[in-house]
Amino acid sequence: MPHLSQMNDGRLISCSYDGTVNIYRRYSYDIELSIKAHEVDINYFIVLKNGKILTCSDDKTMKLIKIEEKELKIEQTLLGHENIVESSIELKENLIISVAKDKSMKIWKLNNENKFECDKTIIFQENNSSCHIYRLDDNKFVTSSQTDKTIKFWNFIDYDNIENINTFFNINVICFWNHMCLIKEDILCIGGDLQSGFYLFNIKTFQYIKNILSGDVFSIYKCLNSLTLCGINVNGKVSIIKYKYDEKKQELEKYIELENAHTMIFYHSLN
Repeated sequence: MPHLSQMNDGRLISCSYDGTVNIYRRYSYDIELSIKAHEVDINYFIVLKNGKILTCSDDKTMKLIKIEEKELKIEQTLLGHENIVESSIELKENLIISVAKDKSMKIWKLNNENKFECDKTIIFQENNSSCHIYRLDDNKFVTSSQTDKTIKFWNFIDYDNIENINTFFNINVICFWNHMCLIKEDILCIGGDLQSGFYLFNIKTFQYIKNILSGDVFSIYKCLNSLTLCGINVNGKVSIIKYKYDEKKQELEKYIELENAHTMIFYHSLN
């Protein structure tokens, strides 16, 4: 499943189902560096604060990739998950959290040999479910579970006590890789399925605000002028739509940019 993002220096970076990671030149978008990191699908990647790339794959592993001047080099393979690794975040420097279809979340920390090792495993899903993790700030993050139909808000200071986690049930998310986004400092927007559209949460009070009906929401990200760009799938066609959050109405004001921009589902967006 392809995923695309942008590095701090302006270059684009992508991964795909062919197991490769590509970095593209800033202006020409020619491939500058490439590596076959996995033999199967790469689901997701993040660029760490130190500039290294961390991939999440169907082969149950994550790969830490160093960007050198003339090549990409695998520095470490992170083992431990028992099913597909769906996504990860860097909560703080040298602290990574990953989620997988094995029902688990893993906390990874750097050891004395400057290698990441699993410090803690938490079972946070009841089923082997497609899931995603999204960083809210240096201590808070949120997880989504497609089969479990739950959203969980976590505080890293008290993450061991899962009973104290704020959990919302019957949330029909579609776990594509950009289905969660902060559209304001305290408003989290989560994309759902055809019957559900958008969910809005206040992350300061951990309160559910409302559900805004729409089509399948495949991609959300913050763009200019406090607008959020979304890929909405209705009747098999994808429209690219801008929304602005109305504080008083607690609604998303809709601006259609390109109706029926794609005739089939697309899987990536530029963060």
